[in-house]
Amino acid sequence: MSVRSKFFHLGVHIDQWLAASRLLRRSSGKAQTVFFPGCSLAGYSPSHVISVRGFLRERRGGCGLLMACCAKPLKLMGANAAFQRRIDAVRQSLDVIEAETVVTACQNCFKILREYEKGRDVVSLWPLLLELGLPDGVEEKYGGLEVSIQDSCAMGDYPEVALSVREILKRLGVTVREMGLSGPKARCCGGIQMITTGEARIGREAMRNRAAESCCPTILSYCASCRSAMGIDGSHQSLHLLDLLFGNGEPLKGGGLLSRWRVARLAGREAS
Repeated sequence: MSVRSKFFHLGVHIDQWLAASRLLRRSSGKAQTVFFPGCSLAGYSPSHVISVRGFLRERRGGCGLLMACCAKPLKLMGANAAFQRRIDAVRQSLDVIEAETVVTACQNCFKILREYEKGRDVVSLWPLLLELGLPDGVEEKYGGLEVSIQDSCAMGDYPEVALSVREILKRLGVTVREMGLSGPKARCCGGIQMITTGEARIGREAMRNRAAESCCPTILSYCASCRSAMGIDGSHQSLHLLDLLFGNGEPLKGGGLLSRWRVARLAGREAS
């Protein structure tokens, strides 16, 4: 492993340590249904996290909030003992909340929690939105918008999630121009290559190559990490699906650790 790769992996380990600290890992009070936004979405937009949680509260009659990391980066790097400690800590937090249903907006969190939280109902936000009904005022709101979709490669075993995203976009009035490889066959955004190899250059090259496959100037993702990756070359407008559902259809400027801290602080305040 190169010196550059070692430094990159050290940075990931530091981020994972912070994610497990009281600074960034907080939970609200007890609730049967809990929204688990994941690190990337919280880092991109605390307002989207708050909007989704409020929407779930309104439509389901109650919803808690757990700001935590599923620790998938540690798993990708082969740090299995550290990963197990972190996922055990997530489980303990869910036990304290007494959560029965966990709603995820991150596809990596969805897959990890599905695998390691067998005793709970782990559901993806996107099919759930179709079940609950979309937010008021968004039907046909984006007529005329054309997008390509960057499907999360983590969802290859869950094609119903990709289908639900397309149905949501149809209801929003958005026209989808599919990439050559989409749905269960979608190519990775490049984030996994970056983490597993520790080479940012390889990851950025994969990101640029994937974005270049879009036949539209706008690429829409339903994973916050994918959204970040698809905008790396600066030649595409990169949107998150929540930018349409709870925003004005424009990408936001993520705040990283500060934004994640704000979400954790909100959850902690509610628990006190």
